[in-house]
Amino acid sequence: MNSLVSIIIPCYNSMPFLKDTLVSVFKQTHKNCEVVLIDDGSTDGSFEYAKTFESNHFRVYKNKRKGACAARNYGFELSMGEYIQYLDADDVLSKSKIENQLILYKKFGDTIITSCSWGKFKDNVLEVEWSNQSIDKDYKNPINWLIDSWSGLGMGQTSVWLTPRSIVNKVGVWNEDLQINQDGEFFSRVLLAVKQIKHSEIAKVYYRVGNQKSVSQKNNKSYSKATSLLMSYELCHQHTKSNLSGLELRKAVAQNYINFIYQFSPNYPDLLQQAEQNFKSLGFLKMWPVGGNRFQKIAKLVGFKKAIFVRNFLGI
Repeated sequence: MNSLVSIIIPCYNSMPFLKDTLVSVFKQTHKNCEVVLIDDGSTDGSFEYAKTFESNHFRVYKNKRKGACAARNYGFELSMGEYIQYLDADDVLSKSKIENQLILYKKFGDTIITSCSWGKFKDNVLEVEWSNQSIDKDYKNPINWLIDSWSGLGMGQTSVWLTPRSIVNKVGVWNEDLQINQDGEFFSRVLLAVKQIKHSEIAKVYYRVGNQKSVSQKNNKSYSKATSLLMSYELCHQHTKSNLSGLELRKAVAQNYINFIYQFSPNYPDLLQQAEQNFKSLGFLKMWPVGGNRFQKIAKLVGFKKAIFVRNFLGI
């Protein structure tokens, strides 16, 4: 299968990591790839470095400080591939990542989406710690992946998916109003638009941690980030509205709101109240334990809200 694959890379001040990312792209065993790198106003030489590789199959553009979602949307507009690989500028793909996922498309067609496993590394990909999540498998009904993921059984890192262009056209662009969990909101729409998930056991993604300039690791307790995270959960809630007759999905959507309250309490009372109202709108009155083992033990004894009070009072 020699389909053109577009690798779309949003980049902002990623100079220390960009070489590793680009090498993993250039070494893909599937050779019919185009790379569209969108620089978001870097000041560390990332743009100039990327320009040194520019060719017919590697194009570099500027999209000054509009954010990663806008960069991905701009990259998609400029791309021509039948399949889309979104890749952050500090992450790494295994050599046969794209090839092995294309094999699944050749077998099952473009009404599916393909995933793969991912692991964390800091400086050396040889020291990767694999996530080994229970969601790393095939799903006949993609809604069940969302249920499992939102219920705490794992997460799908942005780059694990290889997505047919036709599906991206169907679900629409990345939400540029979101500052956090943009991939969770975007791929919830994608998964609701496909018939199955096929998981490649061979393809891998290496997710870099410890990059303090990463959007997901920068000021993630701020009011604006909290507002954005709650908005992403509300959008996911909205996307699944026609399927909420099932108890398992309603519980999974509700758990997003519980996790939000657990994460941000006692800060931002207005947002906490909004999250609680959203939780109750799903037909639940009593919140169940989330978080670490110690907190869950306390919550089972005194209830979720009292456990939150105890945690905040004792600073644990």
